[in-house]
Amino acid sequence: MSKQLQQQVDRLQHEHPIVRRYAVASIFQLLAQHNTYSSKAGHDALQECFKQSSKEVIEETAQQLHAFVPKSGLSLQDAVDMILAAIAVPGPGAAAVVPSLVDGLFALLQTLVRGSEQAHLGSWRAHPLIKALLAQPLSQPSLLLGMQRILNAASQADARQPQQLLQQLLLPFVSFVMLQPDTQGKHIALKMGLHAQLARAVCTLPLLQPYIAGHLVSYLAAYSWADPLEAAWLSSVIPDVVDAVQSVDGTRGDRLADQLAAVLVQLLFEAQQSGLSLQPFLAALRRLASEWPSILTPDIPLLGACITVAGNSEAASLMQLMAQAAQASPDDYISSVVYGMLSLPLMSTLALHPSQPLKAWAGHLLTALRPAPRPGISPASIPKGTSPSAEALCSPIAFYGLPCLLQQAFNMLTDMWSWDATANDGKKTNGDTSAGSSLLPGQMRASPLTWLGQFQAALHSEKTADSRKSEDGERMMNSQQDEVLRMILTALLDHPQLEVQAAAAAACGEAAQTFPLCGISFLPLLIYKLQSSVAQTQRGDLAKGQQAEHARVQLALMRALPCMAMHQTALPFVQRALMPFSQKGAPELSHALALKMHTQMWLTTGRGFNGVLGGLSGFYNTHPHASPMLRTVRAACVRDVCDHDSTRGVELVRAIQECMEDKCESVAALGLQAIALLCEDDVLEFYAAWRVVHKVLPKIPQQEMVAAEWVNLLRHGVLDVDVYADKAAVIIDMLWSAAGHASPKVRAAAYAALAAYPMDLLETLEALRPLQQCVQLVVRECDAAARVEAEVLVGKALAHEHMRRRRYIGSTAQVPVPKQWTPTADPQSVEFQLTQALSKQLLQQSAQQARRASQGVALFLWGPPPPSQGLANPSKADSAQAAQQAEAAYHQTFQELVEMPSALGSSQHALLLHSWGRFLARWLSAGKAALAGARGRHKGGLSGGHESSTAIWRIVTSSLDGTSPIAAESAAAAAAALCAMLPAGSHGLVTEVVHTLRRGTQSQSSSLSTACALALGSATAYLHPTDTQTRQDVLDHLMNLLTDHPRSSFTSACAESLGLLAASSSSSAEPNSADSALAVQMWEGLLRMLCTLCPGVLGAVRQLIDSSSGWMNAKCLKDLQSSNGNDDEACEHVRGVMTGLAHAVPALAASGEASLPGAFLLMLQHTISNLLNNSATFDSGLTALGPAESALLEGCCAAQAAACLSAAAKQLPEEQQQQVDTLLTKAVQQLRAILAASKHGKLTGIAANSLGSVLNSALTAQSALSGPSSGSNSKSLQEQSTAQHAQRDAAQPAGLTESDIKAALTDITAAVTRVTKLPSAALGKQGVALGLVALLGGSIVGGHAVHGALLDRPGWTHEAKSALQVVVQLALDEADPRVATVACWGLAAACYAQRHKKSNVSSVGGSNAGAQMRALTGLPEDGAMRALAQIVLTGTEDDTLQTPQPILAAALRCLADAPRLPTLDWGTPLKQILKLSTCLALDQSSTPMVKSGSSAASVKDDATASSSSSEVSLGAACLMLALRHGSVVSHGLGELLDQLLSQQQFAQLPLQLQQMLLIGLPEALQSLSSQRSAAVTGTLCTLRSSSNSKPEQSSDLSAAAWTGLARYMYSIQEPGSASDSPPATVTEAVYEAVWQLLKQLPLPPFLPPGQRLTPPSTDLNSALSGFLAGARAIADQGKLPPVGQVSDLSQQIGHQEGQQEREALLQRTWGAACTCLQMMPKDKIMEMLSIDGREEEGGSSVAAFATAVMVQTGKLPLEALQPVRQLCVSQEADGLAAVMNAVAAAVHQGPAQHTVLLETLDAVQAGAFPELALQLLALTVSHWQSLTTPTWPVCLVTAYTPTAAVSSLPYTLPALLQRKAWQSTVEPVIRRLIRLLLPNGPKGQVTGAGQASEKHGPHAQQVSQIAAACLVALRQHLADDAWQHMPQILGCLDHSD
Repeated sequence: MSKQLQQQVDRLQHEHPIVRRYAVASIFQLLAQHNTYSSKAGHDALQECFKQSSKEVIEETAQQLHAFVPKSGLSLQDAVDMILAAIAVPGPGAAAVVPSLVDGLFALLQTLVRGSEQAHLGSWRAHPLIKALLAQPLSQPSLLLGMQRILNAASQADARQPQQLLQQLLLPFVSFVMLQPDTQGKHIALKMGLHAQLARAVCTLPLLQPYIAGHLVSYLAAYSWADPLEAAWLSSVIPDVVDAVQSVDGTRGDRLADQLAAVLVQLLFEAQQSGLSLQPFLAALRRLASEWPSILTPDIPLLGACITVAGNSEAASLMQLMAQAAQASPDDYISSVVYGMLSLPLMSTLALHPSQPLKAWAGHLLTALRPAPRPGISPASIPKGTSPSAEALCSPIAFYGLPCLLQQAFNMLTDMWSWDATANDGKKTNGDTSAGSSLLPGQMRASPLTWLGQFQAALHSEKTADSRKSEDGERMMNSQQDEVLRMILTALLDHPQLEVQAAAAAACGEAAQTFPLCGISFLPLLIYKLQSSVAQTQRGDLAKGQQAEHARVQLALMRALPCMAMHQTALPFVQRALMPFSQKGAPELSHALALKMHTQMWLTTGRGFNGVLGGLSGFYNTHPHASPMLRTVRAACVRDVCDHDSTRGVELVRAIQECMEDKCESVAALGLQAIALLCEDDVLEFYAAWRVVHKVLPKIPQQEMVAAEWVNLLRHGVLDVDVYADKAAVIIDMLWSAAGHASPKVRAAAYAALAAYPMDLLETLEALRPLQQCVQLVVRECDAAARVEAEVLVGKALAHEHMRRRRYIGSTAQVPVPKQWTPTADPQSVEFQLTQALSKQLLQQSAQQARRASQGVALFLWGPPPPSQGLANPSKADSAQAAQQAEAAYHQTFQELVEMPSALGSSQHALLLHSWGRFLARWLSAGKAALAGARGRHKGGLSGGHESSTAIWRIVTSSLDGTSPIAAESAAAAAAALCAMLPAGSHGLVTEVVHTLRRGTQSQSSSLSTACALALGSATAYLHPTDTQTRQDVLDHLMNLLTDHPRSSFTSACAESLGLLAASSSSSAEPNSADSALAVQMWEGLLRMLCTLCPGVLGAVRQLIDSSSGWMNAKCLKDLQSSNGNDDEACEHVRGVMTGLAHAVPALAASGEASLPGAFLLMLQHTISNLLNNSATFDSGLTALGPAESALLEGCCAAQAAACLSAAAKQLPEEQQQQVDTLLTKAVQQLRAILAASKHGKLTGIAANSLGSVLNSALTAQSALSGPSSGSNSKSLQEQSTAQHAQRDAAQPAGLTESDIKAALTDITAAVTRVTKLPSAALGKQGVALGLVALLGGSIVGGHAVHGALLDRPGWTHEAKSALQVVVQLALDEADPRVATVACWGLAAACYAQRHKKSNVSSVGGSNAGAQMRALTGLPEDGAMRALAQIVLTGTEDDTLQTPQPILAAALRCLADAPRLPTLDWGTPLKQILKLSTCLALDQSSTPMVKSGSSAASVKDDATASSSSSEVSLGAACLMLALRHGSVVSHGLGELLDQLLSQQQFAQLPLQLQQMLLIGLPEALQSLSSQRSAAVTGTLCTLRSSSNSKPEQSSDLSAAAWTGLARYMYSIQEPGSASDSPPATVTEAVYEAVWQLLKQLPLPPFLPPGQRLTPPSTDLNSALSGFLAGARAIADQGKLPPVGQVSDLSQQIGHQEGQQEREALLQRTWGAACTCLQMMPKDKIMEMLSIDGREEEGGSSVAAFATAVMVQTGKLPLEALQPVRQLCVSQEADGLAAVMNAVAAAVHQGPAQHTVLLETLDAVQAGAFPELALQLLALTVSHWQSLTTPTWPVCLVTAYTPTAAVSSLPYTLPALLQRKAWQSTVEPVIRRLIRLLLPNGPKGQVTGAGQASEKHGPHAQQVSQIAAACLVALRQHLADDAWQHMPQILGCLDHSD
């Protein structure tokens, strides 16, 4: 066998070819016979055959091998490998043998394919034919011939498997050759030949058409046009493809033609971008259009985009094609959408192109595209889903790049055109989908007005960018993607809705201002639209409403025309366009328009002023007989020039004067406006101009408009007023005269002009009228608009009055001081002694002697030593050092004072607190000055005071917690006094002091616990009025200690503390209020304890309770258990209870029962009488009384001082006043009797002390009744009260006479001598000293400082000197230090009171009205504040309105704007006003109760036309006042806000007032205690939902609540905030409210990329303007604006309603919510927004959106976005589009973008919801791509909806990846896109679309198309191994099969 084989192998070298052939045949025969082909010999023999260079041997070997395979066990694959090996390594004659090898290879492969249906030859480079091609370049001709044979074989009619042959042999090879990039041109000849073969085969072999034609078309899309040589060849093959497509018949040919047309359109754009000729593509399109006339109909908008950048011949061909397509299109296709989109390029060509043929084609095309009018058919009548373009623009391939953007633009315009067709009140149904975007149904289409608003907002941001100023920016405008935006914008000029046309015209003007070159393109179209609109209106077939709408469109177009001249090259075009308007013979209206537009062009562009100047200055030369209309337009243009550029306006002085002298009212008014503008800019001197004006108009004109402008001009007289002072004064008088003009416009101008003059300037000119007259302007004004200006003037007056307030203090007569008596500087006078001599003497003695008296003297009079006197002009550093030294001196003095034991007993605890308060007040001031000096600047506001008070409290706390018992006791009193001295807003510190003192009452030290108990009541009094819970807790604590504690001294201290608490709690409380209820509890508790200790007083107590008219309840006296009242403990207890009752007397004065203080005084006198009657005789010195009775007598005597003071201060009817006078007389008589009969020093001292206070009260009452009164000229509260007093004084009996008072005073002074002989003489002398001090002003009664009335009596100088002499002797000469200490203390108090006399008037007792009257008398009589306060305080009475509602609301608004309010009870009148206004607003049928005969009954006001709005405005004014000034506790406004924020009251308020309260949350919380603030904040969610308003209005309350929270959080984080940092409880409540509200907040609507949520305004008025248009505007407009009105740019265009407004409100709500989150701590945000576990709570999507926004703002790290992204792609939920958009905006820069992009692509392939992941990918890419495109806002097209973003992905993704920063990410993206299409790899037999359908379900086709289009767009970046997937990619790109 081996020998035979060897012989045959040797014959292979034979010379004859026949022998060589037979040798080969013999070798194969031997191998077949013996089956030895696999042996070494057989293998060698076969290899030897393939190594031969003889053609015959190789040919025979290939043939024998093909025949040998079926006969032997040799597989076809092995045979193929043998031939491939021979081809790869040919012998010397390769050129001769390769064709034979290739032929053999083809034969084997055909056998292999035909033998098995499952045969797979491999793909791409693994295919045998491709291996042969790559191994042997010489095989190309043979391979080409082999392909032809394959084609012939497959085309045979009897071919069994033509598709198998093509799929396995032909197409893989063809795809490789045609698609694989051939950078070196190795296969160009093969490619050309193969393409020609395929094209001929399609044309000549019908059976192959279905298999080949589609591939030839799809291959065109993948060719590379970058190489010029290959591009030239590719251009030549296009006709072959057209031939092939034309040869295919039937529907298959139609589909191929559509596919080829789409491919050619796509290639048209690529060729244009590459600078190639478009003619080959246009020629192919012409051939297609000749056979299929309507084939290019869907592509008309795309072809139109190429016109502007194409050459002349190419543009002509394009327009010819488009015209043919338009003519061949069906009637229901061509609509205004296509016409509008192509209007811009065609109109620009028609008007501006120099080529006449092109102009002709453009005109022809415009005619062909113009939609024919169809009467009776409107957009609203088009059935849903039948939009003309719904099926027309459905390309058989997915476009990419710019065609994709154009296609998406057309889809968006189609949505906008059909907006009305499917709209229902401005919103879409959930079933609507965007045309061409079917991935996610349920998305809303774009509203054209909303889109235009977003477009203008984007342009506005571009206008401010510096990049727009560069030339590069100008060049970037001309890119085709920008042309797409311009086409959309101008297309909307043809929108069926006229308001959209007007908005589009305005947007064109904005675009031209941002991108000036656009003006050249826009100009012809705008002019054409203007002409068309005018022609349409001139036909006269329009209704009046339509004519008005067309007029608005025309106005918008004319306003846009001047903007077209922004670029200098566009100016001539615009001027030429405006020339027809001003031609001779044109109508006057045209001339007016020309004048206006020329002026507007200069105003907008700054160009063309010479033409404006000529038209305005030479006006009468060209228009000698102009009509008033034309003259008015000219005057308006003159005014506009002056307003825009005053220097240019000066050049029009002659024109201005002509206007001013014109007889036409409007012309003259405009001329005066122009003069005012020039004067305002100070280019024209006012007084020089006024001389000219005064000659023409010497007095106020008769015409209303001229008069108003004449008055308005006078406001500029403030300029150069120092030079023309006399003339300015005359002008002020003229303005005041004009303020009384009959015209409201004139009055409003006069008010505004007066407000322009500073008040201090008027004061200098001596032209300042009484400020009360400003208020009178508001009162008498009946026009709402004029009243607004008057309120501004009043605000100026209030500010001036506030700045000059020190001048006005005491400017009016104080009640206790008669006018005829003035203090004297006589050194011998009592006043001089107290203010000068004694103060120094006491301080000197205190410094020289270490006496206990030094404590009281130091507390009242001590001050730090002055700084060094050597510095004549100390610097700021020296002043700062001196301030710090003073603060240190106070600190040291405090440490010394607290170590001194107090010489005052517990009964004088009020004096001790008052003393500490004076000292601490000075220390606080010094501390604030030291802080300001240390910082090197003035520390404005209250911040310095807060820091200083906190530092002092820390020092007091250290003494309170120290080891010294004496220091601790003194520190407790200092702590209580500190609470009274703290600055406003220090309620947190007061709460801390109260809690500290309460803990101190439980101290083991008896002295410390007693001191803390004494101080606790006083400190509690200064808690925030709304902190009722803490006050109630302290009350319960003290009551429990009072009844249960065993130690009498402690219980006595508790009783005294309760009295102080009762007095302060009720000082500003209303009857039946919470504070009044606390006072009742304390009174009932103390009286019950008194009856328990002294049962004998039970009858008198019952009588007192019965006389309280229900204020107190007799049930408190039930179940009394009498105690042993004769031991010392009980006596101490009785004294404490009586002292507590004395302190609590002011609570009776505030109870609402006027006679109750007198009833208590009567109870005391009856008790004293009973005790005196029980004693044996007076001669026994009252020694017959038992210990408890003595203690009761002492307490009653001491309590009479406070009772008399309160009773005397009450304003009572005549009969009751006589009873009080009788009680005062009896009190004096009783005390004198006790003083004379007492045989014990203690009782004598108490009687003397009380008698002095009672005498002081009597003298004060007599001065108030007999002294002259003063008041305003109007009938006011003050005058009424004074008149009542005068009448009562005339009728009442004399009462106490002067002789009685002097006799009683003599008894007190004489008691000093008599008490010396009595037991406890020191106590007696102390009482005498304090009694005399009370008459000198050093007394503290009921916890309040009382003015010394003795010094105010002019004829009582001797008595005053005598009293002072006795006190001085006791203080300075007394040997007993106990007496001297108390006397010095009291004398120091009197000195301090006299030195601060004006601010030391008693505020104890009296009714609320009386207290208001006394406070008002401290204001200037002719001041604005006093007048306003009178209006408010007298506004309501007996539930009736005494003042008209508009006037009352105006007064409240003025007060709200005031810098500071006087210390009055504003809460009570505001509650009454608000109650009336709210009730009226809630019940529209009811009317205000107006008192008959009152001014409110006769006033007629224009606002009364809408009573509900007037009432709500009144309530809004009340709330504004409360919010502005509620933080001042003394105003009583905090309690009002607290009540309104309760759920019950809040629900009854109108919606507007509810919004005001929620928006004013920072101000409201600042007015509440921390406890109430936390409670109110915690109920925000409930308040939002508990309203009685309509359910749809809950969103308005939600927005208001979020705005209020945002403002509050900003206020507490604002640098330099003056308020204390909020307590932790409030902060936690705010955080909880944020989360609770956040859970209920619906997701915002979808926002396009670049549009962000805007934070709310932090200013109260600005924040309210978005909801209510401001409290002041409510009154002005006469009706309330729509709730939820917004002012953003998108809502200013047109008037959107319904869903549009709700979405805008929701966006604003989310802006406030995100602002709140941004100001929270990072860890709190992470905890709150944790997505895990939020499903049940309903907050997963909300938390995800908020998290994304926080990442975007930088508040959270990027890692926090991971769970949000996971949520977006893992579940279907409503509103995910908004979340996705937020995610896209969050990752806006850095390497994280690349990671996010790749991970999102992975989620598209492997996620459970790939369509969601694809949507997230599309939105993200669109957002990023918009950030990298610094030109027109393309994102408004690519992502106007989520579905649009998905459809635009083939444009946005390639555009993004082409950026340099993204080059490294291109390859990973391509790999993922390929995996998305081919999850099973290239070996799968299923197409990409089919494979995708297994994963993506119903959206598979679109997903696969989008991915394929992206890959084709990125084909230049494909790696070599990635090209093998191109056939499958192209298969996915085509969905025609």
